Amino acid sequence: MAQKIKQYTIGKGRPLICVPIVEIEKDQICQVAVQAVKQGAEVLEWRMDWFAQIEQWGKTEQILSELAKICQETVLLCTFRSKSQGGEQQLSQAEYIQLMQNVAKSGYVDLLDLEVMECANASAVIEKLHQAGQKIIGSQHYFSHTPETVQMRQELLQIQEAGADIGKLAVMPQNAMDVLRLLEATVQTKEDYPDYPLVTMAMGGLGTVSRISGQIFGSCMTFASLGKISAPGQLPLQNMTEILEKISESIQR
Repeated sequence: MAQKIKQYTIGKGRPLICVPIVEIEKDQICQVAVQAVKQGAEVLEWRMDWFAQIEQWGKTEQILSELAKICQETVLLCTFRSKSQGGEQQLSQAEYIQLMQNVAKSGYVDLLDLEVMECANASAVIEKLHQAGQKIIGSQHYFSHTPETVQMRQELLQIQEAGADIGKLAVMPQNAMDVLRLLEATVQTKEDYPDYPLVTMAMGGLGTVSRISGQIFGSCMTFASLGKISAPGQLPLQNMTEILEKISESIQR
């Protein structure tokens, strides 16, 4: 892992707190980044699909450069979330892969999100990104339901088999049992593959417990908001920090 990521020992201890940036213009993106870093975000996620000029690589690279300067001690994660996965824009497969490659080659980013299930020949794509020195979060999102436990486990393993460094799964629960099944899939996968870092969450109000219990069930990162949210159910950064610190203290007693 990149040095900034190593210092956090991802997958061990309290989950890292990631703040997503869902602004449209460069100045707003950078302003929120500065605020998030000052307020203690350990990971900053730039949601590139919110940037209206994302297809103009020169302007995208300028923002990446600025964010890298801001994130001297903060892990920088970049994500283009497609509409089919709950994002703001949709690129063609070729455009999406080219964007991923451009970001990786820029050298500005610590982690890059890749939608493994949406990506044709994901293994080959990840291999190329790795060759450029890029670490990958392989992700899958369900904004309408929660798959069966077996399917969730299978998809986390598929993401691992594709070569992703971290596996991410987000689901939308319809009831408490859905949340329990997401947690079950997480802890079972973590028990079977203890060295495979996972990021899992059930979204919405029902899923709040999954966002704060990663240290218990095996999710190494959680998402908190600084104003705007990128997915339903995210708690404010300050609240999340206080809750996770209390849980960690309780576990260590």
